[in-house]
Amino acid sequence: LIDQGYTFKIVTNLCDKAAEEAVKQGYAYSTPEDDRKLLRTVLNSETDLEKEQRAEDAAIRKNNADGAGLADAAGTKRSAATSMSQLSGASGMRYREVSS
Repeated sequence: LIDQGYTFKIVTNLCDKAAEEAVKQGYAYSTPEDDRKLLRTVLNSETDLEKEQRAEDAAIRKNNADGAGLADAAGTKRSAATSMSQLSGASGMRYREVSS
């Protein structure tokens, strides 16, 4: 390092200080247990979009027997073995260095 007049301080207990401040200030999510509870709530919550999609799929199944198969097919994910060149759109392309 080159001394440019800056002062650096290494804070080794930043997490401890943040936890103390959270308790002192009375933050709603001041403990790791509260954080995990919030995370579980978010991960298990159902979004409006998911509810709408499920209702739409149910309506398709109810009104159209052929549509039920389409709705079921749309809900399944397919994965195919592809290479990075195929994903990037570069399959079949080659580059060559040419000196002039």
